[in-house]
Amino acid sequence: MLPEFLQSSYARYKADTNTFATWLLETANQCGYQPPGLAAAILAVKKGNEHKSKGKHNGSDAVDPLHYSATIKDLQNLAEVVAGSARGVPNSVLTVAKRAIQLRKTVTSWFLGRGDSANNKRHAHFITVLEQICDNLEWKANQQSSKSDDAKQSPPQTASEAEADRFLNKFAVLTVEEPELQETTQTQPASAAESKKIVKVDVVEEEEGNEAAEEDSYLGQLFFKTLCLLQDLNNMRAFISVTWAEYRDKKIDLMNAAVVTDSALQLARDLVQEAEADWRTISPGDDSIQNMVFNLAVLTRGISAGPSMEIGLPYNKNMADVAEWCYVPTKVLLESFANVLQVDHLPVFRKGHFGIYNPKADRERMSLGQKFNEDKILLLSILPEFCMFDTFKIQMPTQDMITRGLTEFAKTKKVTLWLCFAAQIFLDVHHIMRHSTSGAFGDLRMSGLRIQKTIDDYFQLSKTHPRPRFWPKEGDEEIRMIGTTVKSWIVQDLFHDIRVHSELAPMGLVPEKHALFSQHAILCGLILFNLNMRMQFVGQQLVTKWYDVQQLAFLHNLVITFPPHKDLRWPDMDAFLKIHGESHIFVGSRPKNAKESLNRLELATGISSAANFARDSRRRRFHKPDGKNPRVLESTTPVANLFFTQYVGGRGPEEDGGIMNIDRILDELSQRSNLESSSSSSSKERAANKRLNPELLITRKWSNTHNLDTLQLLAFLKTKLFEAEPVILYNYFGMHKRAVELLRRIRDKEHQKFVQYFTAAYLPDESFISNIVLLILHVADGSAQSARALGLGSGGSEIVSRIVTSAGDVMREYLKKNGDMACKELRVFCTNKKPIQDDNDAAAAYANGKSLDEMAYYWFSLEDVLGPKGVASLMTGIPIA
Repeated sequence: MLPEFLQSSYARYKADTNTFATWLLETANQCGYQPPGLAAAILAVKKGNEHKSKGKHNGSDAVDPLHYSATIKDLQNLAEVVAGSARGVPNSVLTVAKRAIQLRKTVTSWFLGRGDSANNKRHAHFITVLEQICDNLEWKANQQSSKSDDAKQSPPQTASEAEADRFLNKFAVLTVEEPELQETTQTQPASAAESKKIVKVDVVEEEEGNEAAEEDSYLGQLFFKTLCLLQDLNNMRAFISVTWAEYRDKKIDLMNAAVVTDSALQLARDLVQEAEADWRTISPGDDSIQNMVFNLAVLTRGISAGPSMEIGLPYNKNMADVAEWCYVPTKVLLESFANVLQVDHLPVFRKGHFGIYNPKADRERMSLGQKFNEDKILLLSILPEFCMFDTFKIQMPTQDMITRGLTEFAKTKKVTLWLCFAAQIFLDVHHIMRHSTSGAFGDLRMSGLRIQKTIDDYFQLSKTHPRPRFWPKEGDEEIRMIGTTVKSWIVQDLFHDIRVHSELAPMGLVPEKHALFSQHAILCGLILFNLNMRMQFVGQQLVTKWYDVQQLAFLHNLVITFPPHKDLRWPDMDAFLKIHGESHIFVGSRPKNAKESLNRLELATGISSAANFARDSRRRRFHKPDGKNPRVLESTTPVANLFFTQYVGGRGPEEDGGIMNIDRILDELSQRSNLESSSSSSSKERAANKRLNPELLITRKWSNTHNLDTLQLLAFLKTKLFEAEPVILYNYFGMHKRAVELLRRIRDKEHQKFVQYFTAAYLPDESFISNIVLLILHVADGSAQSARALGLGSGGSEIVSRIVTSAGDVMREYLKKNGDMACKELRVFCTNKKPIQDDNDAAAAYANGKSLDEMAYYWFSLEDVLGPKGVASLMTGIPIA
């Protein structure tokens, strides 16, 4: 089931109608009217609660709410009372009611047929009555608004979606005055809890003996709920199509599109399972929801159920809209494939059997029969790949919902509504990417080569120093496993190798290499997410244990504090600090001198505690970092971390994650948004920010209602993953490598000074190379103290130490070629380039889309990132030797 904070369209419809009825009941009650039987029901609930509370001594005031069922006639009576009173009708009330009306009419029109104007008028009797009530109330509201305009010359109030949501939250339950109960207890003062009782209003839409209701019995609540389900699936399908169009147009990355799509498929599965469970309570037969809806639509429209075989359709072409809405085409294709599945036999698609797929063809100009045949070619050509998972017990790095569903289908041969929807999503993605069907695998392969080179560079560096005692063997094993994943699934093709050597596959019918990945963009995206999240996770652990990048952040900050290196830029370090926050790395604001730098670094590495900064604390002896108690790098991609366990496995930043637990993130963002809003300078500024920032709109809705619909949640997920992309792709391994190289250069230049100050044992071995930053800060602090003792420096300024200047000289020389390598990788691999800051003119021009030769810059940067062999492998498809 969906989590409680997610609303399906049917759930929102019920909430809207009940909320509207609640407002009518409360307002009529304030006018002195109460429906017959309500007072007696309230009295019965009160007595029941009093009986339950006997013997309890905890002082609890909790009472059971009264569920009052309001019929259509009740609503009409309540509306007449309200319309005849002097009370105003809020625009938000009408907005809620009209939203319910619009949904009911929309899904009914889908079912009855959009082109039939007569059928479009045949909506449920309840909606007709609700529409009349709204018209009457709206007329009254307009009349009151006109009078108000004449008196005050002020514009009428306008309704908004946000007002409706706040109203919906406010009137989720109704507090009703009980004048009858107060009269029966006049001898004893009534408390607030006794004088008011919570009443929940449930609208009953059917009325016995109503001919109109009986005529429209096929639009009963369960059937209408099913139509709402199909509407929700259709909306998700449209949203997913837009998402992949954005990926195709380079507006979002592959990981984003895949995670959003797979999350939508999970939500869709829960929606379908809930509807199927409802149907089983009244119809335990094997007939599917699709068949019931489609066959009833055929009867309702009076169209023949016979297929249009003359154009290659297994259903009547005049019912094509409902057939597609119910996913009948994919159902027919899946059932036809199930018929050919045999035990101990591995099916292989014969290319050209149903025709040749032409990716350059314009699908919009195809006939219904041509579209169906194209889908047949695409789906039946890929289905045999999913039969291999269970046959050969193949374990992939991760799986998507489509792969998992089709693998199960290959075992059970059972076709469900959700499986048909998932197969349709697979086809939709393929149609959107038709001009570059292998584009997703191309992105996966290029990223795999990048990861492979990064790992090779890491192990090459590891040969130049002893294995650190503070870096566990499990860390290197995980890095090797990532490299093995890249080699087995991206560089090579495990599926193809199994087929070639399998006795189950027919002779001479082996598909091309990477047949699955080249057609399954969603799976490519999730494997890319798996690899990048693993690289980020182990990379952050590596940099935490070595603590080399962080120590260089302190040294670089000190170097640029004084001339002659105030202009020394390090774009990669700036990005690192932006990702993890200056306050986290520097334990507060940036240090301003050597003493502050030394104190903060000792605190960050765990050498000292905050107590050392006390005025009366004794100076402790010199310590060296051992990688045991450093300030841990914290991940700053909370939304992406939610999916770590699901798509990566093992122990990660969020062990209990997934789309169903995203409410935790929404709670945190909502609290932060409220704090930021309260600190804004003016109400106009807050309003402008909310209009411009979609995230603020969603968090505001969450704060008001604590619920979202599925599309709002998916849109929020897409936005947050877009923001997280550069952070996920930041190369911690490369920063570690360059940090070690830079520290070694500084060590080589100042070796004699280190020996002079700290003896020849200042560096136990190369694995402690980062400690020289701590040594430099000790020397710089000592030099500053000596200068102050001699009265050097004026106006509170500090004399810069020679060793700091020398380290700055080494930095300047090294960073000329290596200072922006991480940012260069992000410019090549990231879709979201906004967070990447670099002063290089060519890079800035490329990032802003103003370069005259963007492709030349791209390939130049790509060679820097992948190396000549990597680019050659990417172009030729031959694995790196």
